[in-house]
Amino acid sequence: MENTFIDNPGIAALLVRLFEARFSPHLDSGADRELSSKELIEEIRRRLDDVASLDQDRILRSYLTLIQATLRTSFFQRGSDGRPKSYVAFKLDPQAIPELPAPRPKYEIFVYSPRFEGVHLRFGPVARGGLRWSDRREDFRTEVLGLVKAQMVKNAVIVPVGPRAASC
Repeated sequence: MENTFIDNPGIAALLVRLFEARFSPHLDSGADRELSSKELIEEIRRRLDDVASLDQDRILRSYLTLIQATLRTSFFQRGSDGRPKSYVAFKLDPQAIPELPAPRPKYEIFVYSPRFEGVHLRFGPVARGGLRWSDRREDFRTEVLGLVKAQMVKNAVIVPVGPRAASC
């Protein structure tokens, strides 16, 4: 996957600029931010038409989709020492990510640090649930989605939008 970005540095740079335009606290908010994002998205889409490899096109479009589906992030937060934090979280709108398998939760929060990765899936604005340690590094999201679906069926009368989270 890294070769996709190496082979397409212009698009990679535009994706970074789009992420910054949407989430950097150092940029103006409001209409300017929205206009800048729209212009960047249009330019990225124009350049995607010139990507020769179908696989690379798919990867780059997926990154564009993920950036557009991101609702919030902790990426720009600093620790008390002023340095970037050693972890990052992304709150996503799964409904805006067509590649995700159904059922798609209302919210998905992905957390990454050098020590662990985790995901929190929630089918409603308010839900109860818990954490689970998973040894399934490659598909812990699939495990969590299965748990959420089971909880929704089992607890349909009690709490129909139960969340689940896992990390490894």
